[in-house]
Amino acid sequence: MNVFKYLCVSAFLLLASCYNGLDYVVHGSATEVETEVIILTTEPDPDIWIESFTQVASYEKIDILWVIDGSCSMQQHKTRLLSGIEHMMNNLPTDINWRLKMITAGEYKWITQPTTFPLTRGDTITDAMNMYNDLPNDGGEAGFAATKNYILDDAYASTWLRSDAAMLVVFVSDEEEQSDITVSEFTLWYENYRKTAYISFIGNVDPSVTLCPVVSSADVGKKYIDAANYFSGTVVDICEADWSSGVDDATQKIEPIEEWELAHVPYEHTIVVFEDGSKMDPAEWVYDPAINIIEFVNTPPEGALIEIGYAIKFYKLNP
Repeated sequence: MNVFKYLCVSAFLLLASCYNGLDYVVHGSATEVETEVIILTTEPDPDIWIESFTQVASYEKIDILWVIDGSCSMQQHKTRLLSGIEHMMNNLPTDINWRLKMITAGEYKWITQPTTFPLTRGDTITDAMNMYNDLPNDGGEAGFAATKNYILDDAYASTWLRSDAAMLVVFVSDEEEQSDITVSEFTLWYENYRKTAYISFIGNVDPSVTLCPVVSSADVGKKYIDAANYFSGTVVDICEADWSSGVDDATQKIEPIEEWELAHVPYEHTIVVFEDGSKMDPAEWVYDPAINIIEFVNTPPEGALIEIGYAIKFYKLNP
């Protein structure tokens, strides 16, 4: 499970549950969920865990823009980058009309971006490699400016970007965002530009949690991370050997959630599920202990707050 996956824990357990260097936040009306778990629990002094998600909408169209740092230091990540793009291409829902384009992160390199049509359903990793290899030489690391300039000023962008589609921007960089645009300025512009907007970031994360041998705090993509968090997006450590789980998290943000992997292993009889503050009938969901997943019989509606509470039988070390 990606370390950045958003989870929540009730207030009275907050301090006890901040283990392994991770912080959790109170979210929603956890007290009722907590009470239901306690009623069902027979174990002495159980650790109670509550996690939640808000159901996303279902989209027929999605425009995806990968904004890639083209500096020399990024060459070491090229194989994982192309594998991540291929994984996203192969795992986007088949009923979604998606388009995927790559640009570099140079502030003004949009001028020399090739005018090839985006990748679409049916394209292959070879097509993706060709698009990547056609990108201009660019050591720029100004992803916010590159995105905004490309969308607003590139004449070709307007021919494939669709105002009625959801949009996902994936920033990939081993440096901090270096344009003069602040996080608040960028997020305000982006959500005004596209009503249904998402951001994911694959890059340098905090030195205390990264898998990279050495990461300077100055190279952490704090602005990218803040922007991704603003849109409840996904953050992936660039030194993860396999980006697929993070890419899966990003794609799950653009399709309704039908199942949910639990952060820890529960006592099965203590699991409760709430929708918008009301307890769901146990017939509406199924727990599969083999894969530690809650499966919903009927997909929760758009905008619904789903809270899942349980007593912990085993902690996972890296939720």
